[in-house]
Amino acid sequence: MKESAVWHRLVLAGVLGLCVVAAARAVPAAGTPDSLAGITLGRTVEEQADRLMAAQADRAFHRPYLGVMPVAALKGYRSGYVDYGLCTGANRVVRIKMNYADDSLEFFTRILEALKKRFGEPKEWRGNAFGTLRTWKWSLKSKAGGPVSLILMHYAGEDGAFTDGNSIRIAATDLVREEEACHEAAATGKKDAAGPGDGSGLDELGLDWFLPH
Repeated sequence: MKESAVWHRLVLAGVLGLCVVAAARAVPAAGTPDSLAGITLGRTVEEQADRLMAAQADRAFHRPYLGVMPVAALKGYRSGYVDYGLCTGANRVVRIKMNYADDSLEFFTRILEALKKRFGEPKEWRGNAFGTLRTWKWSLKSKAGGPVSLILMHYAGEDGAFTDGNSIRIAATDLVREEEACHEAAATGKKDAAGPGDGSGLDELGLDWFLPH
């Protein structure tokens, strides 16, 4: 009878242990990102002027509703910049990208493992078969509950479309969309951009017009 009771207690302890382990695994990673290199998403560029280079501000080429401002020199980073809203009038920082000074794959791996421990496993992988491009993406929530995109990238190729070395980027996607929607609303009533049928399509211009030479 005593042996049966002891066995029962052992089994119960084992089951409880497994439940604790499972619960621990189910707990989401602590913390949610809303800042990088001392710069905070949602705050204005004026509030964070000590970390930015306002004199070199520019407008994003493919997103006219966003401004681009370099980040001041910081230890451990080669360079960086922020995107901030131009349309809503708030000058809020909506995206932060920083390029690490260490370009090595070993450094990238260490940062990746640290991010996994802090925010859990990434949701998306983007890379190539040659291993020159390695990109991991997390879709998270900020402390305020808004969606935040976190991307860690390593690139060691020759394509100028990608930033060489190791870089990290966080973006408040809802704030980016607000700026885009504001820009589209402001453009309502203006002349529509050229499109197919008004002299800018394949039939009018010919296929050769759209190909490199």
